[in-house]
Amino acid sequence: MKALARPTLLLLPTEAPAFSKLGGAPDLDDGATWPTSTVIHRFPRREVTTSMGFVAQLDLAEVRAAGGPDWLPDHGRLYFFAEPWMGAALHVAAADDGRPRIAVPALPKGFPLAERRVAMTPAISYPDLEWLVDDLSELDIDDDALDRLSEFPTAHMPGPKHRVGGHASAIQSSDMELEAERMLAEQEGREPTATRPRETDWRLLLQVDTDVELKTKWGDGGRLYYWIREADARAGDFSKIQMVGQSH
Repeated sequence: MKALARPTLLLLPTEAPAFSKLGGAPDLDDGATWPTSTVIHRFPRREVTTSMGFVAQLDLAEVRAAGGPDWLPDHGRLYFFAEPWMGAALHVAAADDGRPRIAVPALPKGFPLAERRVAMTPAISYPDLEWLVDDLSELDIDDDALDRLSEFPTAHMPGPKHRVGGHASAIQSSDMELEAERMLAEQEGREPTATRPRETDWRLLLQVDTDVELKTKWGDGGRLYYWIREADARAGDFSKIQMVGQSH
């Protein structure tokens, strides 16, 4: 776990001026398009399109200044949306702070979230045991040691685990990289290319936890995880971000 540790940025509350935040309304100008999702209902069969709820926004310059992932550009802004287990992200290369703000549409249940400006604090993230070991039964250790190893990756992280980069704090399966690859492959009409999560170039971009103060509750105390392939991030292509949700 220590050998494969990755740096991460904790998103902690701040009173200082900052663009990056969780919840509230996005600081998007009125030239942007608010993401929507379409669900097909069976009885009677119909398509229902709804606006996604706003989750978070990140200033990539703030991310880089805090020591964030080197595979992210050092400029531009990212906006994250969800509804409730479907997600989307927008990348704005340059903001026009003089234009009127985008109008907030009717939102799904649970939105808008309470607003919190965040500062980014460097930390270390460790891989989950299941991410490292294909079959836990092969480990020659007792139950107490197994419990300690399972709890180790997040034992040092305070409160709700809102983070940028690093290893994901999985609640259920630790193969979210494969799930992100499967979703993108389906969208592109091809077969997935990845077979093991630790052998892909999918990277955790943003993790948003359940947080009582933000009035968030993803499922039964779950988390949202936004994933991007490293090659896409380095190329500044944020159109293929995939969101995975997990709950207890």
